[in-house]
Amino acid sequence: MRKTALRAALAVTAVATVAGLAVSSGAASATPSVNWEAGLTFYSDNFRTPVANFPNPDGACQPFPATASALVGWSNVENVIAYQSDDCTGQQIWLGTLRTFQPGEFASFSAY
Repeated sequence: MRKTALRAALAVTAVATVAGLAVSSGAASATPSVNWEAGLTFYSDNFRTPVANFPNPDGACQPFPATASALVGWSNVENVIAYQSDDCTGQQIWLGTLRTFQPGEFASFSAY
């Protein structure tokens, strides 16, 4: 139950942040909108700033967003596995779907 409440609080924070960015940034209207609350989203600034979104993670190896300090698996995400190598080899660190970490701590990830 606590995980659900935390996700709801994060969703409200993310929506408010993204709405504020869209209103304050003229460039935001020129780029396609991203649904930050779908798939896997990485954040910085204590869940306040969306950094990268992967709408349909399929288990492929991806570069880990270097400035990210948190992640939320919003939908269709069961687990995020991080690696300190660039090619998803070596020790696996299972992060789950709601986690914080130090920026630059990981170099690659896969999610499913």
